Amino acid sequence: MKVEAAQTALEVLREIISEQTDQPTSIRMYFAGAACSGPSFGLALDEKKSSDLSYNIEELEFIMDAQEYEQFGDMLIQDLGGGFRVIPEKMKDMQSSCGSCSGGCH
Repeated sequence: MKVEAAQTALEVLREIISEQTDQPTSIRMYFAGAACSGPSFGLALDEKKSSDLSYNIEELEFIMDAQEYEQFGDMLIQDLGGGFRVIPEKMKDMQSSCGSCSGGCH
């Protein structure tokens, strides 16, 4: 597993971990659902499980469920200045309905 992250994202994640002293220090990347634009991913502080893969960047440990990694591949984390965008290297075809979208799906 490989994770690429903008330096600003790493700095923000270090700050979050330092402020959350009662939380785990591993950063979980997880599938959060599908929408018109495709799969959505999130980040959360979590404990590493036996089914997880991990990747370290500058003393930060990123973890992801092995099955999700197999489906979506390596990840890129961008800092949006108030949030993060987690982008998978590959996406399997996702069957998502656009019934609730306010705009058109293409």
